[in-house]
Amino acid sequence: MSYFERLNYLNSFINYEKRLDNITYEEKKFYLERMRYLLKLMGNPQDNLQAFHVAGTKGKGSTSAMIFSILKEAGYKVGLYTSPHLQSIRERISTHKGSISQEEFIDLIDYAKPYIEEAKKHPIFGPPTFFEVLTALAFLYFYIKKLDYVVIEVGLGGRLDATNVINPLVSIITPIGFDHMHILGNTIEKIAFEKAGIIKEGKIVISSIQKEEAEKVIAKVAKERNAIYYKIDNLFKWERKDFSLNGQRFLLSGKDINEEFFIPLLGEHQIVNAITAFGAIYLLRDKLSIDYETVREGFKKVQWRGRFQIVSKSPLTIIDGAHNVESAIALRDTLKNYVNFNRLFLICGLMKDKDAEGFLKILNPLVHSYNFVPLSSHRTRSPEELGNIVKSFNADANINLHTNFYEAINFVKKEASPEDLILITGSLYLAGEALNYFYGNLD
Repeated sequence: MSYFERLNYLNSFINYEKRLDNITYEEKKFYLERMRYLLKLMGNPQDNLQAFHVAGTKGKGSTSAMIFSILKEAGYKVGLYTSPHLQSIRERISTHKGSISQEEFIDLIDYAKPYIEEAKKHPIFGPPTFFEVLTALAFLYFYIKKLDYVVIEVGLGGRLDATNVINPLVSIITPIGFDHMHILGNTIEKIAFEKAGIIKEGKIVISSIQKEEAEKVIAKVAKERNAIYYKIDNLFKWERKDFSLNGQRFLLSGKDINEEFFIPLLGEHQIVNAITAFGAIYLLRDKLSIDYETVREGFKKVQWRGRFQIVSKSPLTIIDGAHNVESAIALRDTLKNYVNFNRLFLICGLMKDKDAEGFLKILNPLVHSYNFVPLSSHRTRSPEELGNIVKSFNADANINLHTNFYEAINFVKKEASPEDLILITGSLYLAGEALNYFYGNLD
């Protein structure tokens, strides 16, 4: 069997990532006992992992990447599990040496397949899902590699997420907002309850800046579970010092720290993510051997593709995976506060389960030209639908409809001048297509 045949095997399992527009968040679909059974057959590799577990609506990926980069810079053997991927499924499972290779992926599937097939036979649990299998494979891979630490990003929610079978050193909750509301709940409190599900009995939990309603829920769950609860805004103060298109510098101060750091990521929200990542490392300072110079280098070298990623400078072209109202606000604010441009040409595709009107209204004051494309998913909104949404609140909008991303980018590149901005956003699917266009396919 080839690498792609192994991919086909993995893709044969039900994939709720592709069906998020019409599923409900219930235990018969997201069933931790089914996940535990699969891992038990594999020898419970997750029990041997020293993990950082990261949940949240915004910034969990960036925060995970920063923790990973700092641990890597400190010389630890470290793993990173994230989702979804942009170009290749192998991006989801990485170590300090890079993404899992095609050859390693083949060997991993071949080793685990008998256990997966056995798990499929369970009379009550039923077959595992795509995400459960992939998560189990990541845990197994990290165990085989004998890593010192792993950073595990939650897939969806937290309480019933397949990653929530681990018992981490620290649970990290990044800012909570509205996303996947039909699944996680239509209030901040309900969503926060799902995210707070990663808090473990007696363990450390650190929270980023939260809305008051979310913070109250997190604090309540932490108290009920006797967790040691910290908030970054109680631990630290911070201030942006300067920035360029290459990144930004900020001052971090606290009880025993007053240091400047640089991150190659733009936006006030990324500084908050950096503080959250630092906080997780800081709270484990008695266990970790990491000085501030190591943190500085780790921040400097962090990589997180598809998030305000500059791929060209004439005209300036940015890929950003923003796909909900919360991330659209962060994107708008970053553009206004960090970037100078003449006209903004927007290339955008959005999923059916996203608040397209809310998303587009936030960006509308900045947009000169709308260019809508379909996404490579059955959950995509059509370009026509997106165009009509914009017309409902901006009758004079300049709207262009395209059959695919390649048509859109080639059209926009002819229209834009060197002083303009091309912004590609609305979905991580679209971010992946754009990265394929600019850098070539990974697989």
